This record gives sequence, structure tokens and C-alpha cells, in this order.
Amino acid sequence: MKPTLTPRPAPDPLLNFRFEVSDPKTERSEVLEFNHTRHSAVRAAQRGIDTDKIALVLQYGECLCKQKLLYYILGEKNIPASLLKVGKELKNLVVIVAGDSNQVVTCYRSNNPFKHIRLKSKRLSLGLAA
Repeated sequence: MKPTLTPRPAPDPLLNFRFEVSDPKTERSEVLEFNHTRHSAVRAAQRGIDTDKIALVLQYGECLCKQKLLYYILGEKNIPASLLKVGKELKNLVVIVAGDSNQVVTCYRSNNPFKHIRLKSKRLSLGLAA
């Protein structure tokens, strides 16, 4: 029996997104590129969170590191004045990024995200029985 090679599917453009961050004080800009996991793309679509909102959370949100993951939280106080019109849609939005890559794991809204993440355990439980 001869082995067959199956071609890898082309990268899905809906799962990859990039945005530019610029600082008017230093007049510098940088392009950031992130990739959705299939899970995060599905969950974001179900929750009505588009890539523009995710990009704003990654740009203006507060970053917390827990369980080898990066939690970007855009609380009420982090929303810039220029975005107050859409502030209700961005308020308390959480984006979780893998700590070792630029891969968005999931995103969601939480009533009290800082407390919720602070109460998480330090280590990520894999649910394996001892």
C-alpha cells in the first residue's frame, strides 16, 4: 500500500488579523499580528466580538499574566475618551492570548473581570487524575 500525502489547508484569512499601533508622542508605529484558534473564532462570532474590538482590547487593555496565559482586560477606566461612543460594547471585555505565541485562545465579557482573573489558580489544571 502506497502512502498518500494530503496537502495542508491554506491558512484561513479569517483566523489571522493584524493591526497597527502608533504613538503620537514618539511618532513610532508597529504592526501587531495575532492568530485566532478555531475555538476563539467560533466563540467571538457567537458573542458578537469582531476583530476590531479584539484589537482595541489588545491595544488599550490592561495585561495580566496568570496560568502561562496573557489576559488583556479592557475595563471602564481603560477605555480612551475617543472611544466612549462604543465604550458600552468594549466595557469589561477580556481577550486571552497564549503566553508563548500571538495566538488568541478565547474572548468574552465579564461583569467583574479583574476579580474573576485574580481568583484563578496560579497553575492551569489539565484535569488529569493522579
